[in-house]
Amino acid sequence: MLRILSVDDESPARDELKYLLSLENEVEVIGEADSGAAAITMAAQLKPNVIFLDVQMRGMNGLETASVLRTVVPETLIVFATAYDEYAVRAFEVGAVDYILKPFESHRIHTTVERLKNYHPDEWLEAVGRIDTALSKTKIIIKKLPLEKNGKIIMVHYQDLIYAYTQKGLVNVVTMVGEFVYGGTLTDLEVRLAHTNLVRVHKSYIVNMDRVKEVVPWFKGTYWLKVEGDHEAEIPVSKSQIKEIKEMLGLK
Repeated sequence: MLRILSVDDESPARDELKYLLSLENEVEVIGEADSGAAAITMAAQLKPNVIFLDVQMRGMNGLETASVLRTVVPETLIVFATAYDEYAVRAFEVGAVDYILKPFESHRIHTTVERLKNYHPDEWLEAVGRIDTALSKTKIIIKKLPLEKNGKIIMVHYQDLIYAYTQKGLVNVVTMVGEFVYGGTLTDLEVRLAHTNLVRVHKSYIVNMDRVKEVVPWFKGTYWLKVEGDHEAEIPVSKSQIKEIKEMLGLK
């Protein structure tokens, strides 16, 4: 059974796709989203195994949405929908990421569904990997982090992150708009934030250096960082990181 999430900011397009999918056997449309943000939240909750995703959406477009979905539901396949054949060929010229053209045609939907249903587990994983290859060719860089709270996924811009820390197996992220949970490990987050001003200063902390407002010298040459925000948290700096952090902050 294919459990499908349909994502398109135009209601008629969603209705047409839902109707065509209803003609197929072993297919269930478990949800519909009208934006990239809604798609991310629904995907995290419903765990579809396939997402039909429109490329040309207002706000967060389909490619940007797909980049985030790859971290939220990493085993889910994405079928892109577009009204522009030339664009589709250019963006997905690796040839293995499926896409469908608008206006939708029943035989094309049927072909796509049958292909998905006939994938063996190893072929499914290979197809998922090819999505990443296709997205990397589009050079999409998302500067927002998907964070969870009360069953919803909130997209927070990097500049609004203050610091992240580990506690009881979770990665908590303090931001300018509240505190949330990140779905991966602190190391995963460090890799995602590479080449930004968010730096791993301790085995348990990542700090936005733009949000540091005070450096507090401590015992035996160690330091604590005070950051902005309601908590005014004090964050320890590992001895191995002191030289790099001092250089970053212009300290001698």
